[in-house]
Amino acid sequence: MKIKRLAVLLLIGVLLALTAAVSAQDATPVPTSTGPSNAVQARFYACSDSVIMTLNGLLLNGYSVFWQAFPGSGATGTPLTSVRQVDASGDFTYAERVANNAGAVTADGATASAKVSVARTGNPAAVDFEFIVSDVNDGCSGSIPTGTITTSGDGGSGTSSSSAGTNLAAPGGATLNPNLSAEPEVMIGARPSDNFRSETPGLIFAECDAFALALPGIVYDNDNVTVYWSWFTKTREQMDQHLANGNYAVKMNGAYFNPVQRSEPEQRGGNWWVFYTAPVGNLRPGHYEVDYQLTWNAAVNDGFDDFGPGTDNPIEANTCNFNVRRNPDNGPVSYTGMFNPTNYPVHNITPDY
Repeated sequence: MKIKRLAVLLLIGVLLALTAAVSAQDATPVPTSTGPSNAVQARFYACSDSVIMTLNGLLLNGYSVFWQAFPGSGATGTPLTSVRQVDASGDFTYAERVANNAGAVTADGATASAKVSVARTGNPAAVDFEFIVSDVNDGCSGSIPTGTITTSGDGGSGTSSSSAGTNLAAPGGATLNPNLSAEPEVMIGARPSDNFRSETPGLIFAECDAFALALPGIVYDNDNVTVYWSWFTKTREQMDQHLANGNYAVKMNGAYFNPVQRSEPEQRGGNWWVFYTAPVGNLRPGHYEVDYQLTWNAAVNDGFDDFGPGTDNPIEANTCNFNVRRNPDNGPVSYTGMFNPTNYPVHNITPDY
């Protein structure tokens, strides 16, 4: 799994959006790399019972635009809409009016905003760049674009918010944490993710610290724990290139996994995937940290970016920290003894002074 670095953005119209006299904000991110790159401009309009988003630009093959509207500035508050997904390739234009979620209203003179992300179609968590546009509800008037605007109730795209991550693919055609949804950046009260119990209990993604919707949730000592990691490419040939050159070093609490099983490459969502699984079994209560590192013998390409020696991505490294609790029934458990728990994360346990 890969995490893209955010491109440097130039958001045109940000200063104008700070005044009530402005009806909408433009955003024009400027990529820093040379050669073909994603480029998207957005203009957003806040209405009392709906929002309008217009987009235009250029999308590289394998990328989509994801956007979601919020009732406050800075993409804060309970979302007005679910996440919308815009699929295109090459030059494109898009305009859609989306009804607010039931009961959600933007008052006259109030500000609404939207987070816009450009990310991989098969993995919205792999963000190329993202930005925020906002607008003051002035009666939903002004320079709203003419022409065809698709009007819809908000059914969403079935894709979780890219800013918060997405429900990741899991081995055997499964989805990790199918009962965990994206949460707003700011919310009142406890977050559901703080104390949720996954519908895939004990299935641990090795890079979970980097993906909000990969959080393991509550794990009990009688859960059959399996740690997994994955890689995907656009074509089968690119997958073969990765398999021939990739070197994984994955361990938990300082000990390497053994054995590790690898699936055969399979097509899912238009990409080729491979999954690595490490069966762990029942763990003693305590803290566990998965340390994930991936390097390559030679440079490879996954259809979206270059990885390995001499590229901007010579190594992929992440962690997953989680706790195991005593099962609530206090039932007997036969621990495998493969890994010993700790009382703290394995990395950075001594603060810098």
